[in-house]
Amino acid sequence: MKANKLILFIIFAVFFASCENELNLEPKQREDASVTLSTESGVTNVLTGAYALAANGNAYGGRILLYADLLGVSGVLNTTDLRWRGSFGELRQMYIKSMQSNNVIIEGTYARCYEIINAANTVIENIDKVKDADKKARMIGEANFLKSLAYFDLVRFFAKPYVSGQANSQLGVVIRPNAIYDFNADLSKERSTVDEVYKVIIDGLNLAYTNLPEENSFYADKYAARALLARVYLQQGNYALARDAANDVIENSGHSLSQTYAGAFNHETDKDEDVFAIQITKQTGVNDVVTFYASEDNGGRGGDFTIRDAYLSKFTDPDDRATFNYVNDANGRLLTSKFTDQFGNVGIIRLAEMYLIRAEANLRAGTALGNTPLDDINSIRSRANADDLSSVTIDDILLERELELGMEGFLIHDIRRTKRSIDISTSGDGSDVLPFDADELVFPIPLSETDANKKITQNPGYSS
Repeated sequence: MKANKLILFIIFAVFFASCENELNLEPKQREDASVTLSTESGVTNVLTGAYALAANGNAYGGRILLYADLLGVSGVLNTTDLRWRGSFGELRQMYIKSMQSNNVIIEGTYARCYEIINAANTVIENIDKVKDADKKARMIGEANFLKSLAYFDLVRFFAKPYVSGQANSQLGVVIRPNAIYDFNADLSKERSTVDEVYKVIIDGLNLAYTNLPEENSFYADKYAARALLARVYLQQGNYALARDAANDVIENSGHSLSQTYAGAFNHETDKDEDVFAIQITKQTGVNDVVTFYASEDNGGRGGDFTIRDAYLSKFTDPDDRATFNYVNDANGRLLTSKFTDQFGNVGIIRLAEMYLIRAEANLRAGTALGNTPLDDINSIRSRANADDLSSVTIDDILLERELELGMEGFLIHDIRRTKRSIDISTSGDGSDVLPFDADELVFPIPLSETDANKKITQNPGYSS
């Protein structure tokens, strides 16, 4: 049963609960960490716990996807694709581009990502307890995948964007190369550069790709690592490597597009299109995309984030994606149908994204590896019963990403990598715009971190 797929190891959850709290282990409920890490089963459970940390709502259980939309939409009522109507002030700060360093939701995600990284480092440093060579390699691969995933979102949200062709010596995030066992020690450290953080991410994913098997149940496998690499390379503007990685996943992973667009969403077991998904059960994880996008009847808050006419107007008729929504009878809000199962998995990477990456990278590079950009885009459109395009431009592909991947955590990252701006003028007339690298589009380093870490530099525009 799915309920048994993820078991949160109690010792681990407490041991890595916070980088600021000292250990306070209760013998009747938990055993000493040194005992846990002295056995193969203990180290294995730490890795299981790392997945459970990732499944938390303030990480890959949904909010990291939500943040990308909140930062990416204009906030101008008449022209915005999505409207935030929720009561969470910390999330509204993202929507209106006025975040504060004491934002507890941002703080929670920052801490959670570093907990995932610390768990991954702990597995890697104690992997000698695992005797089987294949299992050892797989666990190293999974730990590096999870660590790279967390670093990638940390550097995308808490640092200025990577700009292709530049040195990218701007401050990124703190790199923690080793596991932390003593949280009372002075852990002060300055942030590494964006370039240095991306190197850690890419090196980790290449190692994961080498170590992981082609199939690994619902855990990260070789092609999950390769697919994340494609996403990372696209963010860097390294189109040749993004193309090659995406093509590898399309051609060799065994994944395929769902027969219908609706078939790509709202399922409690991985489907053919899922390259990597976070497993949500009644015991572990929180599906926070459902929380903020769904009606009360579907397990949400009634639709804190609603679809506006500006988004629907981007579709041509016919297109199944234009009608993949529903009206919440309780308040009349138009909501996406992508997230209607509160115990459904949270999709992190699906195959459709790889087609879009391959199409864009091929077009920008002037190549046709695997297929032509036009054919790749039409494969996506045909699945949605949309008319084929007769030709394709970069703008067409970027629009197709919005139509296909809308509300799945891509908006602000696509805006930043393509150097577009966000209109925040009262009337939506373009009189007040934020450029892609505006201070207001970067999360503050949390106040709790700047208080504890005496060497870290706060982002521009925020007080420490």
